[in-house]
Amino acid sequence: MRLVLALLLAAPAPAIEMRSPEALLVAATAGDAEAQYQQAMRYAAGSGVKADQTAANDWFIKAAQQGHLGATAKLGCRILEWGTKPEERAVGHSLLERAAEAGHPAAQFLRGTVYDEGVDRRADPKAAFLWYERSARSGNARGQALTGFCLWKGLGVKKDAAKARRWFTASADAGQGHAQFLLGVMAEEGDGVPKDLAKALEWYRLAAAQGIPMAQFRIGRMYGRGQIRGGGVPESFVWLRKSAEQGYPEAQYSVGLAFQHGRGVPANAVEAYAWLFLAEEAGYRDAAEPLSQGEPRLSAKDLEAARGLVARRRRPAPLMFKDAKDPC
Repeated sequence: MRLVLALLLAAPAPAIEMRSPEALLVAATAGDAEAQYQQAMRYAAGSGVKADQTAANDWFIKAAQQGHLGATAKLGCRILEWGTKPEERAVGHSLLERAAEAGHPAAQFLRGTVYDEGVDRRADPKAAFLWYERSARSGNARGQALTGFCLWKGLGVKKDAAKARRWFTASADAGQGHAQFLLGVMAEEGDGVPKDLAKALEWYRLAAAQGIPMAQFRIGRMYGRGQIRGGGVPESFVWLRKSAEQGYPEAQYSVGLAFQHGRGVPANAVEAYAWLFLAEEAGYRDAAEPLSQGEPRLSAKDLEAARGLVARRRRPAPLMFKDAKDPC
């Protein structure tokens, strides 16, 4: 399991308090910590003002100096995102830890990712789980999802599918798409719960509606296997392509095969090559053989066209728990 801290941080900012800019500035200048935090958020997001990260940092510092936990966590996040010197990163970790110890749920979650991924230290699955669990108990939906995942897979804690399901459910009920997907996996595979394809599909559809490519792939696969009434192979292709377009390697492989053999879509050797190339490039080994079989059948012009498609469609493979919400 990999959670990339920088990508978690590079995301839209939370909603900014609805005060007039003038009133907010007056309050911030007068020393109101919450106003200082909101002023920092305005500059960080460029909301109503020109984005100015230096000004944002100045206001975050003022609010953090008064003990504002959101500002403390945010400042720690920003330092870890941008800081390169050891002393800078030490300050970032210290600020994040201070906010986490004081009970800030998102900071607790990020402390978990620090230990999970081994950011500036040796990875420690047990410490990661403890911080995820603290954030989960504080009501953080991501923390609940990660706590469930650790319990499900036995990462830093003894496996317990029943507890994992309870945390996944709490997170899913709060709208966390990856938790919804994982509940679908448990139901489809009968892992820790009775096998229930209808329930699996219900969870997958909720996750897919949030753009989770793994859920889109599973729906496509269920259509392809005839596990969903109506639609069949053509509907399977629609869902597989949605997932493939987001960079999910197994979906790219499946779409490539569909184009290669004309399953649910007219056969197209150029499209087949492009999708299989992307899957193989991302490490999906099963794509290597059909890719090597298809390449000799392409003319030089077709091969050039396929490589153009590859260049336009190339994107990082999606990972679990990386979605576009700012954890701080």
